Amino acid sequence: MKRTLIFLLNTLLIAVCSYGQNTQNDLKSELIGTWEFVELIDAQNKKIDTIFHNIPGMAKAGWEIPKGPLLRYNSDGTYAKEFTPENIDTGKWYYDKNKSSIIHLLYYDKPYDEFAQYLIDEGHARKDDNGDYYEVITSTVDEITADTLVLVERDDRRRIYKKNQ
Repeated sequence: MKRTLIFLLNTLLIAVCSYGQNTQNDLKSELIGTWEFVELIDAQNKKIDTIFHNIPGMAKAGWEIPKGPLLRYNSDGTYAKEFTPENIDTGKWYYDKNKSSIIHLLYYDKPYDEFAQYLIDEGHARKDDNGDYYEVITSTVDEITADTLVLVERDDRRRIYKKNQ
């Protein structure tokens, strides 16, 4: 009887301690795969052909012609954003259910380039347990289906993607 009571108490303790774990942040299975950029639209659903970017604190500015990036979300929690074959961001990702957002942990390559060093120096980057620096980038999900992903950007712009089958 005593052993049964101890077993039941241990089982209850394990169930209580594990309840709710990993329910807020996980790898959303619908996201896993490769997503191709379709178009960028504004709040009025009009296609956007160019965007001007100015980086405060740096003498860099320029125009973006929206062509991507190609997104790859892997089941092991890693991701890649391919802007060009030579410009690929990589890191870790998870989905925040409460915020309907994809959280990207963009790890900086060593040696750090000028932009990464600027973010580190300004306190915008975080340091992990291994001493590596990363940036947290949040992408709000407006819509996700089996073959469509819509991400919200600043100024209420939306990047639309289709899943590569």
